[in-house]
Order: sequence, then C-alpha cells, then structure tokens
Amino acid sequence: MASQIILRVKCEPYLVKFLETMYGNSPISFPKKANFNTILDVFLDRPPLDYLEQDFGGSTLAILLPYFEQKDIRSYNYLSETKQRIFVKEIWKFFKITYRGEIAKYVVMGLDRQDSIQLFIEKYDLSHDCWDFLEKDFQRYVKMRSKHRLFKTNINSSDRDPDCPANS
Repeated sequence: MASQIILRVKCEPYLVKFLETMYGNSPISFPKKANFNTILDVFLDRPPLDYLEQDFGGSTLAILLPYFEQKDIRSYNYLSETKQRIFVKEIWKFFKITYRGEIAKYVVMGLDRQDSIQLFIEKYDLSHDCWDFLEKDFQRYVKMRSKHRLFKTNINSSDRDPDCPANS
C-alpha cells in the first residue's frame, strides 16, 4: 500500500512516459516487491533544513512513496542530487533492458528496424523525439549480438578431442 507522500525526481520525459505506461499515471506507485522500492528504501534520507521541493516541469517523475518497514517516510522523503542521478540511471537500465527485449521479439518475427522502433514507441506512448537514440541503440544491439555469436567461447562437446585413458 502506498502513502500519500510524493517524491519528485528530475528525469528525462521519455523515461517518465515509459514508467507511466508500465505502472500507471503520475504519481507512480511501484509494485510492492519492485527493485525501485528497494532502492528508494536504501536511498531515502531526511531532507536538509533549507530544502525546498522542486518541480522540474515535464522532466518531473512523481513517485508515490510506499510504506517501508525500517523508515518513516514522513521524515525520510528526500533524495540528494547524487542519489537521484543513480536512481534515474537504474530506471534507464530498466528502460534499455525492456527496449532490447521488445526489439529482440520483433527481430525474431522478421520485422525491420523502422517498424520495430515504431512499434516500441507506440506501445510505450513515447515521443518521436527519441527515435534517433533508439535507432542508434538498435544498431549497437544488433552489432553486439552478432559479435557475441561470432566469438562464442562455449565449445560444443563434439568439437573436443575424446578423452581416452588408453591413449595416455
């Protein structure tokens, strides 16, 4: 169950839109066992005495804080700039994993790059402003996959010489 306390974090608009599609409209309430709640549980601190809550406009990620066992969120409801940056980095990693997973499904289906990216943008209701970096990441992903296949370190058992004690 979530509280009524809202934490505001500066975040890229496409990540905000992505999370809203995944978890519902702002303020976002992450599922009970979500990794993001665990990170918040560790990162939340008491706000400094001179702290004024900021609104970052379209770059504001509003999070409805859950109740934690170890912390009272009425007092612990602040993330420093460094902790915000690290938290957003974790969100970005989740976005990238989700994006590459979706792209992999589309590639297996035989779709081309433009169609794959278009489907992802539509599914997560993203702005077309992020098209360029999604396309670049798609290219990196395809190169990484082909390089991984080319330089596989796993040796099949049929490629090895038989171990025969008689020849020793």
